[in-house]
Amino acid sequence: MNNFTMIDLCSKALHKIGANEIVSFDEGSVEAEFAKSIYPVVKNKMLSCYSWSFATKQQNLNKIFEEENERDSDFVNAFMLPNDFLRAVKICPKVVYKICGNKLYTNADKVNLTYIADVDEGSFSPAFVNAFIYAMAAEFSMCLLDDATKFNLFYRLYNSELREARFVDSVQESPKQINDFSLVDVRF
Repeated sequence: MNNFTMIDLCSKALHKIGANEIVSFDEGSVEAEFAKSIYPVVKNKMLSCYSWSFATKQQNLNKIFEEENERDSDFVNAFMLPNDFLRAVKICPKVVYKICGNKLYTNADKVNLTYIADVDEGSFSPAFVNAFIYAMAAEFSMCLLDDATKFNLFYRLYNSELREARFVDSVQESPKQINDFSLVDVRF
């Protein structure tokens, strides 16, 4: 969808607050050190906070064998979560389940998981990129500038861009229809 890298996104955010841009996380500058430490936290938080269409994946999970003393006592089966797993969206069949660490426990014999994945920056939608840059700028304004006024400004801009990104992303699928609902049926 785009050709931004982690460094590009951090540099754009640093530019917004008036700080020096970076060319590498390992360049030794204060900006690079802060960017390296907060980038994965902000990225995972933003990806996890909404069911982004560009970060949604689906996978049949592999059942794993666990000794009875290792397994969650409420469930009979354990499944390994994908390496890029951040958050579950839904599982099929619709059954009770529990996620602990990198495993999903349930009584179902097979599980198809829809989840939010830790995707690379090239998968980000344009609207998400804008929101992400403002989120990073807000973080940088506190870490590097210790400026609450700039933080508040960039945080408000981040929230505005995030709402727009969610709206744009929400129209990526057909609207959900209400079927078999008695109050709708009586109208016809």
